[in-house]
Amino acid sequence: MSVKELTKLTLTDLWEEFKGFDDFWQKEEEAVKEFRRKFIEISLEVERDILIGFKPYERQSEQKRYRNGYWKRWIMFKDGRLEIRMPRIRGIKYESGIIPRYKQRVKEVDAALMKVFLYGASTRHTAKAVKPILGDDVSPQTISNIAKSLDAEVKRYHNRRLEDRYLYLFLDAIVLKERSGYGAKKRAVLVAYGIRVDGKRELIDFMVTAAESEKRWWRFLNDLYRRGLTGEAMGLVITDGNLGLENAVDIVYPFVKRQRCWAHKLRNVANYLKKKYLKESIKEARAIYSANSRKDAERAYNRWAKKWIKIAPKAVRCIEKDIEELLNFYSCPKEMWIKLRTTVIERAFREVRRRGRPMSCFNNDQSIERIAYAVLNHLNEQ
Repeated sequence: MSVKELTKLTLTDLWEEFKGFDDFWQKEEEAVKEFRRKFIEISLEVERDILIGFKPYERQSEQKRYRNGYWKRWIMFKDGRLEIRMPRIRGIKYESGIIPRYKQRVKEVDAALMKVFLYGASTRHTAKAVKPILGDDVSPQTISNIAKSLDAEVKRYHNRRLEDRYLYLFLDAIVLKERSGYGAKKRAVLVAYGIRVDGKRELIDFMVTAAESEKRWWRFLNDLYRRGLTGEAMGLVITDGNLGLENAVDIVYPFVKRQRCWAHKLRNVANYLKKKYLKESIKEARAIYSANSRKDAERAYNRWAKKWIKIAPKAVRCIEKDIEELLNFYSCPKEMWIKLRTTVIERAFREVRRRGRPMSCFNNDQSIERIAYAVLNHLNEQ
């Protein structure tokens, strides 16, 4: 078709051309599927011939294995389902090595279903989303069963050996809801995040537990220590000020400096301020950690405390009691200050919350483990 002829085509003509083009590719896809089906069936026939030991037209005096017809089986591929004619053998227990017993989908389909589920869709929505692509229904229970295949990976992740290569360790927790026989109950996910000596960031591990207590934080940190994170290279531990966490860090990493998270601290300060003073006071408090040196930060704190001590004494004391730990990040390289003055695990927590929103509540600890692992592992890859 020449350019001159093409310009004379109307929109309707172009649409008809496009539909014809679409039909062409549909026929191509059907041809590919038919080729795949024949290739699999021929391979199964060859496999049966090898197991029996002679071809259909051959006869043997002591024949113990017989061809016994066929049965139909459906297998789901990336471009839809195929009906496969499976050979039968009489006289031996026959299990195909080409298509294993109970196999309903190829690995690529399972991987795709798991990704759709882990990236934010519920089991029901995942099943609906993939139906136009796969051409068949996938039950929510199937999606759930596929997700359970992560359990072995999660176990390996929790038991892997850790290298003692972290300069900075961030510790924080997120609270999620889990279904129980008497309504929803709260579950805490304790998380450790590190910046390595080579500058790379990594979500090290997590633990699902009943509460954010000293005993549970100690158990979590002690497990990290036992697996290799002894803290020999560690220069700073950044925490949110939780008393149980502080005590646990004192036991496991007693000689590492502590940095208190400014984001959590300012949230606490806001609780002691009247609404009319909130914006002004918090803005001036931010000047403390934005200073160019520790001395400038101390001067900024003194100015802030002097101004607000009579207006909001509790707010001033909230920072005063932890001012040393709030300024420890100034002893580190300047390019690290922004990263070290807060617990930077918040982004991971937002992702976990977003992923859990379609469910409202998690079913059990295992479902929390799978989602937390998937989110943290994805962020590590990024």
